[in-house]
Amino acid sequence: MKTHRVGHWLLQRITAALLIPTILIANVSTLILLNILLFWHIHVGIEEILADYVHHEVTRNWILILLKVFCLIIIKYVFVFFVS
Repeated sequence: MKTHRVGHWLLQRITAALLIPTILIANVSTLILLNILLFWHIHVGIEEILADYVHHEVTRNWILILLKVFCLIIIKYVFVFFVS
């Protein structure tokens, strides 16, 4: 479990660090990357919170699956809003 938390911590720091350069270079491809990085960062943070507070594994897995679907839908709408 300890290595799982270290991996999440490192992934959160990497995604947070990559958000700033993608904001500074604004075009369609960086917008896609920014969109994915932002929602991936949110997903990793919520996954860590769920690992700490939701103790039933089946419930935690269902929440994570629904969160991934929700993030994909929101990524699509954010992209369509900014590109069109």
